[in-house]
Amino acid sequence: MTFHLQQLVTKLSVSDVLRSQAFYENVLGFTVDERYTISDGGTYGTNSYLEMNAPCAQGGTFTIGLYKDIDAPYPSMPANGTVPSFIVDDIKAALQDLLQQGVVVMPMGGGEGDDKYIISNTSDEGYVDLFFFFCDPDNNSFVIRQNMGKG
Repeated sequence: MTFHLQQLVTKLSVSDVLRSQAFYENVLGFTVDERYTISDGGTYGTNSYLEMNAPCAQGGTFTIGLYKDIDAPYPSMPANGTVPSFIVDDIKAALQDLLQQGVVVMPMGGGEGDDKYIISNTSDEGYVDLFFFFCDPDNNSFVIRQNMGKG
């Protein structure tokens, strides 16, 4: 089968659509796409859906679908699984911005200061990226990543 991809939407389980909407708008700069809202009678109860977009610097959009299918946030960030990544130009500025806004950032770097959070990888071909993990209000996990080029 061959298909032509128009857009990728990442569905996120949320316990409170309006709280999640505020997080994605105010913290990450997403905007609501009203065309695909399903508000379950205006109450955003179970099975409600809200689609949100964030513009990408290289064109296109990053799209998430907030789907009310859990009653409470997950107990903690999962240890593994699917983790969407946001690529940025300045990882340290992004880290400081999220910390200042009170976003849960996972201290996985093992160092002090920014290095408490930021982790480094080197690919088989020598390309380096820096990254850290953070959570939304329902403990869905995400990565902020900066591609550093060849090390």
